[in-house]
Amino acid sequence: MSPNIGQRIREVREARGISMRKLAERIGIHYSHLSKIETGKDTIGRDSLVRIAEELGEDADLLLGEAGRQAMPFRVVGDIAAGVPIEAIEDVESFDLSKEFDPDKHFILRVKGHSMIDDGIADGDLAILRQCQSADSGDTVAAVVEGEATLKRLKRLKNSVVLIPANKQMSEMKFPAKEVEIRGVLVGLVRTSIR
Repeated sequence: MSPNIGQRIREVREARGISMRKLAERIGIHYSHLSKIETGKDTIGRDSLVRIAEELGEDADLLLGEAGRQAMPFRVVGDIAAGVPIEAIEDVESFDLSKEFDPDKHFILRVKGHSMIDDGIADGDLAILRQCQSADSGDTVAAVVEGEATLKRLKRLKNSVVLIPANKQMSEMKFPAKEVEIRGVLVGLVRTSIR
């Protein structure tokens, strides 16, 4: 488990306006144990973490900061040309997502829908995002508006934010800047199927 898990739980709990005593009661542990978890003086089991995540309406892997961590890396068996053919030589190396994307600073979300299809982001793909709370215009971000999360291109205006889909059949959405919470910036993508 991440050493910062207690701090993350406290941040999410406080953001939701839930007292430590109330959260402990809801998940069936003593509040003093939850206090020790939040201060890093005690550890938390996966089952308790999942219950806390469910109660807070948060993804357990996001709380862990370990989304994207793999038990066994993929094998990269060589190069393949996407232009002029090259000599077929097998040169095996391992590919571990956690080496490319630090699990303590990144998380993965499964894409649902077709709003980003023109950017090559399809339904079912795995979006790799760098955890952050701010982003620049032009970045593709995971944004939360009114409790709902969406993956869109960001455009900042003076006092508002525009979330822009990469699908000509869909409209952009404009919100007051204070109503949009940035959770991460897209830094990678795992295609889960070829259409």
